Amino acid sequence: MVRKKLKNQQGNSLNGFQLRGTDNTRIEALSDGVFAIAIALLVISSSIPETFEQLLIFVEDVVPFAICITLLIVIWYQHYIFFIRYGLKDATTVALNTMLLLLILFYVYPLKFLFKILYKLATSLITNDKEALKILFTETMPAEDSPQIMVIYGIGAALIFISLALLYAYAYRKRKALALSTLEKFDTLTSIKINVLMAAVPICSVLIAHFELTRNPFSAAGMFYMIYPIIMPAYGIINGRARKKLISTLNNDIVS
Repeated sequence: MVRKKLKNQQGNSLNGFQLRGTDNTRIEALSDGVFAIAIALLVISSSIPETFEQLLIFVEDVVPFAICITLLIVIWYQHYIFFIRYGLKDATTVALNTMLLLLILFYVYPLKFLFKILYKLATSLITNDKEALKILFTETMPAEDSPQIMVIYGIGAALIFISLALLYAYAYRKRKALALSTLEKFDTLTSIKINVLMAAVPICSVLIAHFELTRNPFSAAGMFYMIYPIIMPAYGIINGRARKKLISTLNNDIVS
């Protein structure tokens, strides 16, 4: 429903990219259903509070839940952009899309579990709640197992972004059949690079956690994700300048 409304409002082009997938396909309908199920799983994973103590625990789930929902929406929007740009619906696209959907469903619970732990860790450190920290690293997550949690999450996150990169790589491979313009080829390559960058960060986090490259691999592997706010805007600026330069060159060629 949301995808259909967005397509109806989009027109025939988006930021200089001709839209080839304005019709609503069964692949997209199935995908939206899977994303909806993933969100539903996040909701039902929190039990209905029956006491005030349970209510406080339920409220603590709000921040991890919001982060998980935000990540799912970001992935969904990339998925939407891919299909509205290229309109691909062949066997290879279905296979790659299925791999992406399987990863999303499989990693919904690990994702929420991780962010619940990180949120609890952050609040415990801020409030200097030593008892909560003790419970966190004994009952909830034994200290010796904590690096493996970052490995499990990192592998899942990397595979999701690799799946998106493979979808865009397949679209670039079909550039002649799709009759992509020079600017559209540039934007397709940009999407591939963005998803490779997004996958590289969790891969590095996995290496830190698995090989215990620091004294506290769990914290170091988690903190490594803070590089996102640095590398992604930096790449955006560099790529934006390159895109403007390309548009200027193309306009000059048309005039001449």
